Amino acid sequence: MGQKKQSPTKSQVVGIAWITALFILLAGFLFFSRRGGGEGVPNDSIKVSDIAKLARKEDSVYRSRRAHAEPRRRPQEPARAEEPLYSTEAAPARKQPLRVELNAADTTALMLLHGIGPAYAQRIVRYRERLGGFVDMSQLLEVYGFTPALLEHIAPYLLLDTLGIRKISINNIGLKALARHPYVEYYQARDIVNLRAHGVVFETEEDLRAVPSMADSTLQRLRPYLDYAPAAVGTKNTSDTQ
Repeated sequence: MGQKKQSPTKSQVVGIAWITALFILLAGFLFFSRRGGGEGVPNDSIKVSDIAKLARKEDSVYRSRRAHAEPRRRPQEPARAEEPLYSTEAAPARKQPLRVELNAADTTALMLLHGIGPAYAQRIVRYRERLGGFVDMSQLLEVYGFTPALLEHIAPYLLLDTLGIRKISINNIGLKALARHPYVEYYQARDIVNLRAHGVVFETEEDLRAVPSMADSTLQRLRPYLDYAPAAVGTKNTSDTQ
């Protein structure tokens, strides 16, 4: 009788499976290493010339892409020179000559003057309110930023009416209101009000000249704005509410 064929044991099956797996892993490693090396050529045998060719090829590709994308870019605006604060070019021709009354014009009317923008117009109006009105066009030079060139440029288009000048009632005005005037310093206003509180009544310019802190230059600038009317009955000379 022939011998009965024995079936492989469990340990033999596991061993065969391990051998098969190792064979597959080895085959895969060899396959991918050949692809990475480039047709079976080892990585360390790549020539320098091949690397240079590859770099030139990449540069040519990038250049073509940049050339293609360049027309799509927004062209850069040329750097603009800083705009001057005002223009001294000739004003545009008008059918009728432009004339602006300096003491009555609002900001809109002032901006009709060639070279006067919103900022200058607002400064002129604010300073005119503190001053009580302009008595001379040269007072525009006291406005912040105003220059002789700009004044010369707009002077032919200005009118000046001084009848509506708001004057300072020197015997009635309060301390704060007097000190707000551009030509009066706080300590000068204080001295005037203190003298009034002691019974002094200012009737002429000479009376004001007697104020210790009052300078002749200040009086000269204040002269068109001074009113020497006597104090109103029932008012206090030291009032700060006026």
